[in-house]
Amino acid sequence: MFAEGTPFDLQMHLFRIPVRVIPTFWLMAALMGWSPERLDLVFLWVMCVFVSILFHELGHALTAAALGYDPHIVLHHFGGYAAYFPGRDHTPWKSLMITLGGPIPQFMMGLVWFVILVFGMAFIPPTWSDKTHQYLQMVCFSMVYINCGWSLINLLPVMPLDGGQALEAILQLFGLRDARGVALKVGVGVGALTTAGMFQLGMQGAAILFLILTVSSLQELQSRRW
Repeated sequence: MFAEGTPFDLQMHLFRIPVRVIPTFWLMAALMGWSPERLDLVFLWVMCVFVSILFHELGHALTAAALGYDPHIVLHHFGGYAAYFPGRDHTPWKSLMITLGGPIPQFMMGLVWFVILVFGMAFIPPTWSDKTHQYLQMVCFSMVYINCGWSLINLLPVMPLDGGQALEAILQLFGLRDARGVALKVGVGVGALTTAGMFQLGMQGAAILFLILTVSSLQELQSRRW
């Protein structure tokens, strides 16, 4: 997926890990926070999404690198992923560590921003402008929303979210013969309930995303029967 890349990709290295950002990442992030009257806030939102998702995927990649693998990161319109080649020495424990290496540090970073939002804003010098105060408050709120809220959603046991992959690794640790199949079945049930709940709450975008994930898991389950 996204292996070929485009001439417009942003490419860099962080801690010797290759990172590639395809143009649709910026487009989707902008659409999620689109407000034509306040393009300055849209820009700040896109930067918050970029930093947060990159931090998340970097957590996966650094954990994989620490375990001896050679990872790379790609950010795209669905978010991003950190890929590596498992090899013969790959175990469920390593898989679980790499999977949780993304959402746990990201959630902790969100808590730091929450503390800044609740307590730190009171220490802003009164000489700073109202617009600067608004920018700081918006950044703090966005970082809490993305890093805490999205991390919790990402830990739901639905494939291919981190929660679904973590469930599969845990089932493998317990010696379950068809850990993948069981994880997929759990994911279909949780995904269907999450989709219905988000539609009920008016969260149409998230509901559609979980509907796609649920259908994808169901299709994989059906293909495994043949």
